[in-house]
Parts: sequence; C-alpha cells; structure tokens
Amino acid sequence: MIKDRRKRFYCPNCRSQLDDDMNFCFSCGQENNIKRVSVKMLLNDIFSGYFTVDSKLFITLKLLVYKPSLLSVAYLNGQIETYIKPIRLYIFISFIFFLLSANITSYTKTIEQINLALNEMPMTIGDLESGFEEPVENNYNKSNSLDKKIEKIFSTERETTIFFNYLLAKFPIVLFGMIPVLGLLFYSFFFKAKYYYIDHFIFSLHLQCFLLILLIIASIANWLFIIDINFLAFIGLLIYGYIATIKFYKKKKLHTFFRLCLIGLIHAVLIMIVCVLFFLLAMQTYSL
Repeated sequence: MIKDRRKRFYCPNCRSQLDDDMNFCFSCGQENNIKRVSVKMLLNDIFSGYFTVDSKLFITLKLLVYKPSLLSVAYLNGQIETYIKPIRLYIFISFIFFLLSANITSYTKTIEQINLALNEMPMTIGDLESGFEEPVENNYNKSNSLDKKIEKIFSTERETTIFFNYLLAKFPIVLFGMIPVLGLLFYSFFFKAKYYYIDHFIFSLHLQCFLLILLIIASIANWLFIIDINFLAFIGLLIYGYIATIKFYKKKKLHTFFRLCLIGLIHAVLIMIVCVLFFLLAMQTYSL
C-alpha cells in the first residue's frame, strides 16, 4: 500500500523543481515528503550506515562553528541530506574527543612513569635492613579501600593528573546523557515557540557538538603548548549559546538572556549532581 505523502514543490537540499508524482528528488535523492523530525528519524540516523569523510563533513563543521543554530534550523526545515545529520555529527566529534583524551592520558602516564624511574634514588643497605625488620603492608589491600584510594589519588600531583585525565576520557558519556535534559529545559522555557521537544533536542545536540569542539581545542592547547584555555572556552560557549538561542527561537535579546540564564543555572546544578555521582562511580572502577 502506497503511503499518502505531502509533497514539496522543490527540494530543500538542491532546490531542484519537483513534480507531484516524485517520491524522491531526481538530483540528490532526498525523499520528497513534508514531515516533521521524529524520534524514529533520529534512530535511523544512528543505525543507518556511517558517513564518509568528504566535503560534507567540513562544510558541516564550518557552519557549526561560524553559523550558530543554522544547522538546527536547516535540519528542521527539511535539509536533511545537505549536511551531516545531528546524531552522526555528535558521534563523530565525541569519538575524536574520546580518542584524543585517551591518547593524551596514555602519553602523560608513560612520561610520568619514565620521570619517576629516572628520579628514583637507589636503595641503600639501611633501606634493605629496615625492609626485613618491618613487614611491608599489602598495598593491594589498601587500594581496595575507597578512602585509601582517594588518599592515594590526591597524594601527588602526578596521580591526580592521571586520574582527572581518566575522568576526562569518559566525560562524553555524561555529556551525552545530559543532552535530553538540556532539551527538556529549552522545551520548558521556550514552550510557546513553534517547536516540539525533538526540535529542542536537536538544538541541544548541536550546542553539545560545539562544546566538544571547544574541549578538543583546549585539550590540544594544554597538551602541546601547556596553555590552559578552559576559561576562554567557557566564555566562548556562553557567547555562542546566546547567539544561537536568539537565532533559533527568534525571541527578543533581553527575553532570551534571562531565560537562558535560568536554563544555564538549572543545568549547571544538575550537571554538578551528575558529576558527583559520576566521580563516585569512577572511583569504584578506577585502578591504581
């Protein structure tokens, strides 16, 4: 049975003229159907084949950085095939961030171990004798205790750095879990807008993509040049988020500012709670 489709007169991707009997665009292949974005469409984006790295990726990243909210508006207006789809874009950027963080963590740990070995003083005969006089306590049993593990992690700058790099490598999981929450906050504070919840979710997804790009840049700057630009990245996120929200919801600047402040405050509190739970869970699984 052929589905009853609401047709377009032109393709939103390539602007080709379409006839009423065309189910797909003859130029770019996009489906000729006027429909809103749904959860089913997002799930299809996840499980339908991974995209190839071509000019579409670089155009998408460029617009994400320089044109706040344009990708969200374009996707909701039917330009589905023109740019990398939101879910795939987030997976790609978070994968790069995870891979980079894991490599930096591994490199840092290796360098620290080498420095520790080079700086270690040789044992004297007195040290050997004292070793026989007093039995050495089993460090493995100590590490099983959460209190001892916390004490060990924060005992030296080296151990603390390695642990926080370990947390950083797994932080994209927390960020992804907070995207539906952020979408719900936008839906609650901009409920009079013309968008459904899934539209707010897509907007939040693109905001998180930009945040991950900032974190990638900050990680590279810290790794290569020993420069901490996390504060600048935070300021950049605030400015970007404000501009993107104004363009996406088309509300007055002052109106958007106050609502965005409330969203940011609530979201920050929720992130703090989630981070504490994430930290405690990471403490249980982290091995010294």
